[in-house]
Amino acid sequence: MSEERLRADFLQAAGLLKADLVWSDDMDSIRLELAEYLKSKTYVGSANHPALIGLVRKLIATENDLSI
Repeated sequence: MSEERLRADFLQAAGLLKADLVWSDDMDSIRLELAEYLKSKTYVGSANHPALIGLVRKLIATENDLSI
């Protein structure tokens, strides 16, 4: 995955967290802070912790699923 694509994924995940979607109460209580954190880590790219990159990929997986 290119650095540019990874940075775009971080920004997309942050945008989804900020959107007024239906979130569980637990997720809703942290989503805005998590969005800001992801946005702040965007330019770290592939140097981000693998778990954080995995979280981003999971957050945007459904959004990018063209089979839906």
